[in-house]
Amino acid sequence: MSKQNKTTYTIDECYMMMFSEYEDIVTAQEAASMLRLPIKRVYRMFRSGEIKSFKDSRDVRTAKLWIIEYIQRYGFIRQESFRKQRKAAVTVFCQEPKSRKQIQEFLDLADKRFFMESVLQPLVAEGTLVMTKPDQPAYVYQKYVAAKRLTEGEIKEQAEE
Repeated sequence: MSKQNKTTYTIDECYMMMFSEYEDIVTAQEAASMLRLPIKRVYRMFRSGEIKSFKDSRDVRTAKLWIIEYIQRYGFIRQESFRKQRKAAVTVFCQEPKSRKQIQEFLDLADKRFFMESVLQPLVAEGTLVMTKPDQPAYVYQKYVAAKRLTEGEIKEQAEE
């Protein structure tokens, strides 16, 4: 009885074979087909920093390895848990008053408008963050602080999640 050699592959190798027809640097359209998502969703993921990307002249591109890394970490579709993680991170970060710019840099988001519309304003509206000068919402030096103060144990729990 002859024993057959079993071929084993690492997860990375499986994904590399799965996406072998793609170049090392992919366009947003190719990333959308790899992730099985609409192109608009992929652009949103690039802007929010969910997937690393870079500008190449007028186009936005990403590395195939970054797409594989994202899939390994979160699976093919994952939106709500990312928002929860970001909300938890901002809550921990804003235990002391922080400016809009500090929070935006902490989250590593470049687009101010996107940050304001999709992150900061929703967190203020739901009461997770409060303004230090609520009577002056357009105040240039406005700072934001977490509405709920966390204990050291809670901060460690948030960091582990």
